Amino acid sequence: MVAGVMPVAIRTARRRSAVLALVAASLAVSCSSAPDEGADATGGTDASAERPTSELPAANQATSSIAVPPTPATSAATATSSSTVAPEPTVSARSTDPITDADEPQEVPAGSDLYTVPDPIPDGAHGTLLRYQEVTPSVHAKSRTWRMMYLSESLAGDPIVVTGLAVVPQTPAPPGGRNIVTLTHGTTGSADRCAPSMAPGSAGELLLLGPSVVSGSIIAATDYEGMGTPGAHPYLVGVSEGRSGLDAALAARHLPDAEAGSQLGVMGYSQGGHSAMWTAQLTAEWAPELDLVGTFAGAPPTEISTIVGVAFPGGSSSFIYLLVAGYAEAYGDDADPATFFTPAGLRDLDLADELCVGELFGALADVTADAYLPGAGSEPPWTERASENDAGTTAVDAPLLIIHSAVDDIVPAVLSEIAFDRLCRLGQVVERRVPPEGTHAGAAPPAYAEAQSWMQARFGGAGPDAISNCPDGAGFVS
Repeated sequence: MVAGVMPVAIRTARRRSAVLALVAASLAVSCSSAPDEGADATGGTDASAERPTSELPAANQATSSIAVPPTPATSAATATSSSTVAPEPTVSARSTDPITDADEPQEVPAGSDLYTVPDPIPDGAHGTLLRYQEVTPSVHAKSRTWRMMYLSESLAGDPIVVTGLAVVPQTPAPPGGRNIVTLTHGTTGSADRCAPSMAPGSAGELLLLGPSVVSGSIIAATDYEGMGTPGAHPYLVGVSEGRSGLDAALAARHLPDAEAGSQLGVMGYSQGGHSAMWTAQLTAEWAPELDLVGTFAGAPPTEISTIVGVAFPGGSSSFIYLLVAGYAEAYGDDADPATFFTPAGLRDLDLADELCVGELFGALADVTADAYLPGAGSEPPWTERASENDAGTTAVDAPLLIIHSAVDDIVPAVLSEIAFDRLCRLGQVVERRVPPEGTHAGAAPPAYAEAQSWMQARFGGAGPDAISNCPDGAGFVS
């Protein structure tokens, strides 16, 4: 073994042993300030009947989820200098026109329902655009925003439909076509009404991507499998997340006036950081027509094999309930919730597919260790399935930027440090930046601002080469 590798391995082992303690410490913070029941992003009363995504008071944003909470319109406009906030959608009449030819996407009029799944699902390649519907006003100035439904594929290989949003600049496309940024969002829940596309004006991360729109990039933002469409969302299942993100990028290329090129950047924070790393890993095989130039993963919960073994108390158990419900959807009998939860814990499992994350946090506030079977998540098949979904286990050709606050109060920074060390040993070009300040939610806007500047340098080789800040010797293996 080459000198330098053994110290890295020792540090990694020590960090793994410390992860549970750090996660427990972060939970102590999050559980001490659970979101006020029935409050929305503006601090008002419950608007869940109209507002699909979970929106929490600003004071509680950092303690509510492994997510980027929706950003108030004023701060988003400041960050992007080009944002206007779309109204909540009015979904009324069901679209009854059958889709018979997947090669001909169908425009859905305003006020009609885009989300009804076609029966049967039409034949076609994954990433085929089936339906699109304009959102007015657009989320960003000098652009058009679209809801879209597209073909994808489940973990089992079955055809499915997935929904999402896309923003297409209205400035002239450059020679070679527009660059594409596929955005993978943080945790909002699993229920259909939690899908960001159902409330574009509240899609906080999308609002932060104004600089990318101004630069001329198309933004493709998946809802993920099972959000906006039937079935549970396979939460933190990497292949599902990656396919959803890549197929959103493929579908967005066929929107009106898209004039898309082939260069792709991937961006995501929190759950979306995990998703972004998986999207990058799958690109060469799943979407070879796209040229991946770089990936940004913010505060990624990379080590699912560690997280699944934590008996999260109180509202923070929402993450485990979402994971168990999602793994049951993806893996069937090989991830049986009855082998994870006690009967008391199982009684609340359906809530994971009914509530958005802020509501779920409140509903599970009284969860204790009695909800978990002894050793839950620490034995096969849970350990095997979780390990399969750790992020950053394969090097890819394109560079990776990780930004993770040293004092993140939801996703401990040691998680991405373990993944960083692993990727360095695999020879990945990876830079990890660790700001000394910023809560999980508070660190997101500056991270996205840095990441967009970094990504613009990747497109077309416009900037200096990406760097690695791996420790000496970490890039070599025996």
